[in-house]
Amino acid sequence: MSEIRDWLEGLRSLGMRPGLEVTAAFLSRLGMPQMKFPCIHVAGSNGKGSLSVILANSLTLSGISCGLFTSPHLCFVEERVRIDGVPISSEKFDQLLIEIRKVAEQEPTIMPTYYEATFLVAMLAFAEAGVDRAVIETGLGGRLDATRLCQADYCVLTELSLEHTEILGDTLGEIAAEKAAIARPSGTFIAKWTYDASARKAIEETVVSPSNAYWWRFDRDTIVRFDKATESHRPVPKFDGYDRLNSYQKDAMNLAEVVLAFFWPTGDNTIDAFRMVKSAVMHTVWPGRMQWLEHEGVPLLLDAAHNPSGMEKVCEQLRAQMENNIHPTPGVIILGSTPQTNLIAFLHPLIELIVAGEVEHVIVTEPQKGRRVAIPTNEIAAELGAQGVPAKVEQIADPEKALERALELAKGDPTQPVLAFGSLYLAGNLLQAMGLDDVESMTVLRPSPEKQYWT
Repeated sequence: MSEIRDWLEGLRSLGMRPGLEVTAAFLSRLGMPQMKFPCIHVAGSNGKGSLSVILANSLTLSGISCGLFTSPHLCFVEERVRIDGVPISSEKFDQLLIEIRKVAEQEPTIMPTYYEATFLVAMLAFAEAGVDRAVIETGLGGRLDATRLCQADYCVLTELSLEHTEILGDTLGEIAAEKAAIARPSGTFIAKWTYDASARKAIEETVVSPSNAYWWRFDRDTIVRFDKATESHRPVPKFDGYDRLNSYQKDAMNLAEVVLAFFWPTGDNTIDAFRMVKSAVMHTVWPGRMQWLEHEGVPLLLDAAHNPSGMEKVCEQLRAQMENNIHPTPGVIILGSTPQTNLIAFLHPLIELIVAGEVEHVIVTEPQKGRRVAIPTNEIAAELGAQGVPAKVEQIADPEKALERALELAKGDPTQPVLAFGSLYLAGNLLQAMGLDDVESMTVLRPSPEKQYWT
């Protein structure tokens, strides 16, 4: 590892540092690179990464050069900083990191956290490349997240759930207020409708300009301005079969259409938001998010369902796909997670999938290289046992060895698929184990629509 990468790794010891002061000081010393391009800023508990990548790819395909900042990374840190779908080179990352370290050593000295340093690299990289626009995903929360210093004219809030309660608050209303604080006074704000009244109230009270803020009523396929939110709406449409699903991919696609309809007004006939988003989805590969692969002849699904609502969504989608013969019944499940606020709520949707799919084998493992230490395998195995899971549960702490065992079990007659859930870090561990940790594998905009993340 190079000296500058050692310096970056050393920043991990600073942990998380909510607040904007240090990042603002760095941006000032670096010449305010974030002022050289406008941004779409995305926050939320679930689906914000999927929305961000579809928005970025839609813009790129329309001829708008676009930077994309996301976190955390799966396999290598350069994934966090993409331009037109491609991670920047390690050489460019190091060059910009050296520039950041130089200004850190100026008097008075200041030191960024690991996350702040990667965000600063993104701002420098996008400015240097001359991108037309960037899509920026928040890391944690919104109000005190370093990304709030980007110059956003569009801000989007995806689905909310109880997460990181020790930092963001104990209620959905408190979490909503933290995340909605990304709204800019002069920009357009769009939020996915929530049925939680306290969360809606918190969002509406947080947004400064309600006349330029909108709810996306996904259940009624309509947009309503905050200051008209009490007006009546058309009846809720009825769906059946697969169409009733509200998966993160479908959410992201629909919400991207809403955002880009504002970006490209109806009167502008040169761009059609629906067609552009559809094209972007067909060319998008979002590693570790409902990603179907084949390894050693075995179908394998990776998904970073990392909280109860995320697990519920992915399991609901898989059950519907099984019922409609869109994908085969899961044969082996690999499960590993970082700490959960409510482990039982997190596991329940998966337990229902195990029962419905008559899954015979579950392998519990421990994701590596994450910001937080994984839940020990014996804790998850004990909870699965307490809930009466009928499958055989094995504990293999090493994700690579867990994958080897899952493949061994899956290679029967017929071959069964392997499903891996529970953490973005676990997805990264398994991608590395399969040798899919190179730049090509982490490029999210592909020239051919043959390999899609949309399934």
